[in-house]
Amino acid sequence: MENDDTPHTPDAAWLEARLGEGSLWRPDEAGLPAELTHAGTREFLRTVGFPAVRLDAVGIDTSHLRDADSRIPFDSDEIYGNRYPDDDSPPKNFSFTIALYGDQHLMLEAGDGGITHYDPNGWDHADGWQGPAAESLPSLAVLLALMAEASPALESPDDATREAAAARLRTRMIAHDPDVDGCGFWDEVFDCLG
Repeated sequence: MENDDTPHTPDAAWLEARLGEGSLWRPDEAGLPAELTHAGTREFLRTVGFPAVRLDAVGIDTSHLRDADSRIPFDSDEIYGNRYPDDDSPPKNFSFTIALYGDQHLMLEAGDGGITHYDPNGWDHADGWQGPAAESLPSLAVLLALMAEASPALESPDDATREAAAARLRTRMIAHDPDVDGCGFWDEVFDCLG
């Protein structure tokens, strides 16, 4: 199924062809958190949906999105170390965990729709924010679909096949979204694939 016609913004059919039928979480307006204010992200979730899956070949999990109790807003200023410990003012910048890889998180920024890498081990050292990981939720959906598409080759018992698949996947992901290049989250994923 692999081809180089990767859409900038995918539709549900393109995603499900790679991730499986029923793989998308598509909430209605009432199912979206009020803190998620980015209009384009809200529209994408309601009309296309986002993968809520576990990609075993790469170890990335987004399945928690199906559980409403797991879609809690985080105070971005607090987790990224931008708030003083004694600051009790109400939060104004929110983010949501959108994907997990071990203890590393990809966060959806509620106000601008960007995807950032959050390392929870650094939050108390003002080092939780690790930089951008994808330009948007639609872009991240494409990246996950590319990984699903490559999964059979990534799980091959042949080392050369796995290594070639990982190299090709990384090239395709960077071509789709330059934020992948140099992002610690993606670097860790590919280090474990190599």
